Amino acid sequence: MNAVTPLDQPSSKATPEEVFGFIEAEAHTLGFEYCAHGLRMPVPITRPHTTYFSNYDPEWQRRYRENNYLEIDPTIAHGMRSSEPVVWSDEFFVRSPELWQEAQTFGLKHGLAQSRRDSEGTYSMLVLARSSGPIGPEQLAEIDRKLQWLVHVSHVSMKASCNTEHWQTNPNRLSEREISVLRWTADGKTSAEIAEIMAVSERTVNFHVNSAVSKLGASNKTSAVVRAAMLGLMW
Repeated sequence: MNAVTPLDQPSSKATPEEVFGFIEAEAHTLGFEYCAHGLRMPVPITRPHTTYFSNYDPEWQRRYRENNYLEIDPTIAHGMRSSEPVVWSDEFFVRSPELWQEAQTFGLKHGLAQSRRDSEGTYSMLVLARSSGPIGPEQLAEIDRKLQWLVHVSHVSMKASCNTEHWQTNPNRLSEREISVLRWTADGKTSAEIAEIMAVSERTVNFHVNSAVSKLGASNKTSAVVRAAMLGLMW
């Protein structure tokens, strides 16, 4: 296998389409015909900004949407729980046999997937698949180093390529006082209780709360706490 160098990555000015083209080319070097990559930002909470690319058969993509396979896809469920790679198998799809059977008719017979979630709460998943050649433990071990590299580069590059104003999640860093106030608020403390704990006036506490709400583009302090937590700003 060729050594991976720092140059083996998309340009910092690459578009999402160009980044996916890079992912597709690297997938082929690993022996996979098909690939998919999805990226989801942590906010807004109810409808987070997402981007998704794949080279799957368009008819399969249509069938996947029409049958709402997203809700029963164990690949998605696994990726939300764990960042460990998972290899497809009959056992893995035991609870969604109709999805598994139909996917195989479109050449998606052998595959693996791995997700990544960064410190800002951005989540992504890379899926590699092919129509022939099972993925055994030996091959998985052989490609592991490059797979981990590709998962990382895909996440970072796709996030950077979508880094428009509409995607910015943390344009203004919270101050230490603002973070402290949000942490105590998350624990259910009132402004008066926080003021006593922090040895400041209640007016000062409310000032920090309002500042955090404004910086996070939230509508109230509850929303600010949730956004800060989702963005990994409170740890």
